[in-house]
Formats: sequence, C-alpha cells, structure tokens
Amino acid sequence: MDPFEFRRRNVIGDGDIGATGQIFQGDVLAPMLDRMVDKYPVERRSGRLPDGRLYGRATTVGTWFIFVGPSAATVNLNADGSATLVTAGVEIGSGTMMQSLPQIVAANLGIHPDAVIVKTADTDAAGRDLGVGGGRTTVSIGAASEAACVEVREKLLTVAARLLQTNAAALVLTNGRVEVDGKPGSGMTLKAVIAEAELTTGPIAGSGAFTAPGTTAMPGCATGHFIDAIDIPVFAVHDCEVAVDEISGRCEILSYRVVQDVGRALNRRAIHGQIQGGVVQGIGYALTEEVTIGPDGAVDQTGLESYRVPLVAMSCPSTSSFTRGHPPSARWAPRGQGRCRS
Repeated sequence: MDPFEFRRRNVIGDGDIGATGQIFQGDVLAPMLDRMVDKYPVERRSGRLPDGRLYGRATTVGTWFIFVGPSAATVNLNADGSATLVTAGVEIGSGTMMQSLPQIVAANLGIHPDAVIVKTADTDAAGRDLGVGGGRTTVSIGAASEAACVEVREKLLTVAARLLQTNAAALVLTNGRVEVDGKPGSGMTLKAVIAEAELTTGPIAGSGAFTAPGTTAMPGCATGHFIDAIDIPVFAVHDCEVAVDEISGRCEILSYRVVQDVGRALNRRAIHGQIQGGVVQGIGYALTEEVTIGPDGAVDQTGLESYRVPLVAMSCPSTSSFTRGHPPSARWAPRGQGRCRS
C-alpha cells in the first residue's frame, strides 16, 4: 500500500479517542492530506536523481495542543480616540501583543490597529492570567480583550445614541467614528463621544475575562502531564523532498510544504513566519542536533562543536497552505502555529 494512503486511512478523525482519552471532534487530518496531494501530486517516493544522488520524499502528519486557562483584560478609551489594552501578557516573539491583540481590539471598536496601545502589567494590576504560552496567548487573552470591548462598546454607544438622538442598536463603529448604520457621515468622531462621556458619566473603560473548562482525561489513559488532556488540538501535514550524496553524506532539502490548521488567520504573514520557524527547528532535530546519552547517564554533547544548531544555509523556504479545522473555543478561534515540527 502507498505510504500516503496508509496514513490517510489511519489518521484520527471525528469521534476517535486520543492517548489522553480526549474524543476528537471533526474530520480534520484526512482532508488536509487530500489537500497536500492535490496541490503537490506524488510522482515517486524514492530513487535516484540524474546527478546520481539518492532521492526521497515523505509526507507526515503531526499535532500539538493549545491549553487555555483563565485570562483577564481591561480596555480604556483615551481622549484622542485611541484605546489602551492592559493585560498580564508579554511578547515572546509570536506577535500576539504587537499584532494579534491590537487587531482584535481595533476590529471591535472600529479603529485602526495603530490606535491600540498594549500595556503589560503584573497580575496585581492586570488581572489573573494562567501564563504566557506560544499557543494560548492569542486565544485566551484575545477572547478576554474582546469581552472587555463589549463593555466599552455598550458604554460608548449609549452616549452616542443620546447625542445623535437615535437607538444604540442602530449605530456602528467604523473608521474612528460612530455612524448610523447604512448612513456614512451621519454620526460623529469617537473623540467627540469620549469627550461627552468624560463630562457626563466619566471615562469609558471595560474589563473582560475568559477561560475554557479544559478536557478531562479518561481513567487508564496517559496521565501525569502539565494538563490532563489536549484542549484544542492543532494539526499539520508536512511534505519534504531531499537529495543525499552517498559519498559525502551531504543532505539537500529540495522542497518543503506544509498544510496547517490555523483556525482564523489574524495575520497571515506572521503565521507563515511561525510555520517557517517550526520547519527550521524540525530540520535541526533531524539533521544536526543529535543528543546521545553515555553509559554514565550524562549527555555526550558538551557544546556547539558537537551539537550544531541549524544555519540559514541548511534551511529552505517552506510553502504553506492554511486550513480551519477544529471547532473554535472563542469567536476569533486562532491556533498556535510554531510547534508542529514533522
């Protein structure tokens, strides 16, 4: 049987039970495998290239998880029409604090992401947060930020409705203004509404929180991990072609393709970067970063002379295709991307 078809018949799908006892929802991986072979048909899996090098191609599947947990956020409207988001999150390179959270707040308040200021505070000032993680921060803090925006919108539209002598339900927030829905130019700027609020009811601010109950492991399944079971699985299909010189042992990566379950793509360029980073890490694991244990139980590799991290010259650009698989835990429903390394 073709290795690809074997994988397709055996991937987890709707109703299957994982190692921790979680029951998976939706058929996600099989359609992702189909997309990979449709976009990049397989002509052969192995053989020799015209220059004599050995050729191989493999398609693999992988999964990671997002653990959610509690998060809190506060959004304050400023006199100039901008918004300040205060959370306990910090930027760790995934772009959550610099890109995703400003986009979420801006979309809810009808302003440009550049008009959203993100402030990091400790949990005494910003509210409880389980902790920053590459896969959970956008999901959890993003949902808490949106909940805070709901309160802000309600206060803002209440003041605007009084000024415009209309029903708050007929108003929309767009381009830094409050407008009557379907009638551009009929409203006023956010600055004007905020100024009125500060004169009559006080500054406009809102707080929000989010959590998810998590998934409980079944008795007798794998236990003892940081969390009982996978909250939100993230799936990936990776396809790689390599050429190996039998004499020198040099391995060249000819192509690398990824089909990734990303949920809702808030920033496609950032997601491509996260996936590329995961690919480079995977290349390092496979080709250069060997870790062996000696008879004394100690790691044999003592430094970068014997443990080589992947260099730019060893890598190659990956081609990514996005899918939206697992049922969402929050409206925006993004996924962590940098950890599926096949």
